[in-house]
Amino acid sequence: MFKQIFRLCRLQMYNIFGINEFRHTKDKSKRKRFELMAALWSVVILMVVSYVVGLSYGLIKLGMGNVLPMYLYAVVSIIMLVFTFFKSGSVLFSMKGYEMLVTLPMPKSAIVVSRFMKMYMTNLLLACVVMIPGGLVYGIMENPSAIFYIIYAIGTVFLPLLPLTIASIIGAIIKAISSRTRRKSMVEALLTILLLVAIFGIFMSLPDDEKSISLEMLKNMAGIIEEKLGMFYPPALWFNNAVFGGFSYIIGYIGIPLVIFVLFVAVLQKYFQSICTLLNGVSARNDYRLTTLKSQGVVKALWKKELKRYFASSIYVTNTIVGYVLAVVAAVGVFILGIDKIGELLGISGIEPIVEMALPFIYSLLMSIATTTSCSISMEGKNFWMVQTLPIRSKDVYLSKILANITVAAPFYIVSVIMGWLTVKPDMMEYLWLAVIPACYIVYMAVMGITINIAFPSFNWDNEVQAVKQSASTLVNIIVGIVSSIVPVVVMVLLGESMSDIARLVIVSVLVTVTAFLYNKNGKKELQGIG
Repeated sequence: MFKQIFRLCRLQMYNIFGINEFRHTKDKSKRKRFELMAALWSVVILMVVSYVVGLSYGLIKLGMGNVLPMYLYAVVSIIMLVFTFFKSGSVLFSMKGYEMLVTLPMPKSAIVVSRFMKMYMTNLLLACVVMIPGGLVYGIMENPSAIFYIIYAIGTVFLPLLPLTIASIIGAIIKAISSRTRRKSMVEALLTILLLVAIFGIFMSLPDDEKSISLEMLKNMAGIIEEKLGMFYPPALWFNNAVFGGFSYIIGYIGIPLVIFVLFVAVLQKYFQSICTLLNGVSARNDYRLTTLKSQGVVKALWKKELKRYFASSIYVTNTIVGYVLAVVAAVGVFILGIDKIGELLGISGIEPIVEMALPFIYSLLMSIATTTSCSISMEGKNFWMVQTLPIRSKDVYLSKILANITVAAPFYIVSVIMGWLTVKPDMMEYLWLAVIPACYIVYMAVMGITINIAFPSFNWDNEVQAVKQSASTLVNIIVGIVSSIVPVVVMVLLGESMSDIARLVIVSVLVTVTAFLYNKNGKKELQGIG
């Protein structure tokens, strides 16, 4: 069975990273896209490693090196938990491909375990990218014994098990609840988003007697972090105690997650087919009646079609709406705390003017990290030829997708802006910038998403997760959104408060100009030339 599991895992990993297609394709354009994708992922990994190295160095210099392992462990676990929520239902409990595999001479347990291993391997890559650099920095600066490295490495290998299992169980519960409703995709997306907000809310609401940070408190900060992380995620505390000599804690951070994982797999493989059938079941009403047919304009009809396609996919919704939700959460959080409290929490005096200047860009950053347009063309999948053969202009198709993105973003934008107005109580110009800058970014990133997806389309996907989360266009869109939002803030800080209005006017002008240029350029790209 292990040989069969290995083969299935290898095939699935090849499909995720497109290795087979890269090796065997004769299309030079596809090879260039794969090479560019590899380069982009290399840049992202380098950025993450650089951040982890800087963070680790800073914590050790501040005398908090003894909580570094548990801090990295907890952060990686939370990230895995969040991202596995989005894909566990569609990857683990998908019936697509199962009918073909179940007819082959292999046990069902091999199929189930291989699907788990697929998610485990992708999560393990993330764990290595974060844990290895942090561990090396600690090893160089603190020179621990060889036992530290052994236990640290073992903990990294077993780290993904518990987040993967918890996310899979909760993902199954969410999918089970939503499958009983009429609009299951919308319900599934709503439950997932509410759960994520609840996780962040619990973490932020953990008891903390310290309201501000001062130089005198730095000596006690390690204890505060250890206490909070230990309450939020006990396995991180067990891992930290184990690497620093508490060998009895190895049972906690390895044994308990392993037992939970094995029990879940054992139960799942026994009832896998029944569970998948129940979770993927659909109900249909047979009371359809033909009534009066209505005609609409091309763009309006395509816009409605795009929205229906969007809300019909929980994967599509949860992965592209989370940025807008976080923008509202951030706006509400800043409103509750107040601008002055943010400076106290950061331990930096006189930061209030900078926060006020950066507030529109903070909202813009969160709203730019994921757009519906970055994968809207790819989401057409293998049926894209139908759109290509319709007697419609490519410009209308792109416009409908942009309008769908703006429609989804609009409610979150309005709430964020109103909360921003209530928070800073600004003058007329501040009111204007809080409204104009995020609006410009929403339109800019919607158009940019189309541009990127035209350049990096992906139609040969077996699961929507590949098109929404694992495609080159999504990765490029995230990078462009982050850079486009952070660079203006850096420029404004360097110029100073006196030049802030001129700087923001220039930034808005650049955004409008680039948006118009890209929109016109996209309109000249025919649908038949994509793919």
